[in-house]
Amino acid sequence: TLDISEFYSPPSKKLESGIEVLYMCILQEKNWIFPKSHKVFALFYLGCNIKAIKCSDKSINMQLTFGAWMSDASRPDDRIWVAEHFSGHIFRQLKNISDTKQKFIDIEKYYQGCGHVVYKNSFYFHNGGTNNLLKFTLNTKNTSSLEMPNSKYKGLRYLFHNSKTYFKFAVDENGLWVIFASYTDSNTMVAKLDPDAFFVLSIINTGYPSAKAGNAFIVCGVVYFTDNNDKRVTYAFDLMTQSYLDASFDLRAGDGTLAMLSYYPNKRLLYMWDNKSARTCKIKFKNT
Repeated sequence: TLDISEFYSPPSKKLESGIEVLYMCILQEKNWIFPKSHKVFALFYLGCNIKAIKCSDKSINMQLTFGAWMSDASRPDDRIWVAEHFSGHIFRQLKNISDTKQKFIDIEKYYQGCGHVVYKNSFYFHNGGTNNLLKFTLNTKNTSSLEMPNSKYKGLRYLFHNSKTYFKFAVDENGLWVIFASYTDSNTMVAKLDPDAFFVLSIINTGYPSAKAGNAFIVCGVVYFTDNNDKRVTYAFDLMTQSYLDASFDLRAGDGTLAMLSYYPNKRLLYMWDNKSARTCKIKFKNT
């Protein structure tokens, strides 16, 4: 079995108590304005810049090359959701990653790619063949739609070719994001989303060509890109300051398809669907 708790090191109480003060100092110095709910943004300045990634030797065979396994980044429970393949309309809910009993959920719309997330008890995914993002609420089974104009969403013009993904959702300490490729210049764009009302708060152009990226994930307001082989992280862009950051470190040693790569701020882990296996990766931050 894959014991996620083995890798989880929550922030200390001392760290948490100092966040609000440091947060206010940063905002005053930089003349930035963010809502109080974004206090965790200050974590980036408390040693939230990634130094290295160490993936666990433990893994679970997922049989299929493509897919995504997810937990709810807003909740502390062990429930897992699994969406197999890069296209489908049914995914599974399990009590934990090693559970043999499963609940099947039909979302009645086809998802495309491996860039889905579960956040605040909702499943967020790209509705295949359209430029619409969908929010499927797990307890009510209601669906909300959000159109994303000027985005690549069909015709094999993927954001990430390795995982056949047009839109990649991400959750970090600041909330919900979606990564996509601009239809106009093929640059990688990142949109900040309001998960409750489900609308776009802002869109940021990273200036990074989507053709150079194998995958991406967001940690503390910084988007990290892997190379075309998904073996190294080679580029990072700070979404808060809209500036390039120096980033170069190994991600994985093996070959094979990396279908999914997602950060979970509540566990400070990366989840990976790598070469038909599910595994976690521990993040080593600078100055920690």
